[in-house]
Amino acid sequence: MSKQCQSCGMPLQTRKAGDCRGTDADGSKSEMWCKLCYQDGAFYTPNCSLEEMREIVDDALKENGSGKLMRWLAQKQLHSLKRWKTPR
Repeated sequence: MSKQCQSCGMPLQTRKAGDCRGTDADGSKSEMWCKLCYQDGAFYTPNCSLEEMREIVDDALKENGSGKLMRWLAQKQLHSLKRWKTPR
């Protein structure tokens, strides 16, 4: 299993939130995608661009009180995640 969602970078397991994995079409837990990005074998936002995901991640981190450095690091690593490396 990946340690982080390969779409948004969110950890797939946390002490606070527990299991944050999304679900595949057969109902099993996804090994690559979080529940905020992926449910029932499909992305919530299938046409989302990398730039849109950067905004989504930044807004979520701002809302959670993360500082500028954490937000910058989260956005910087997005392009290396599987969803954004795979031709669509």
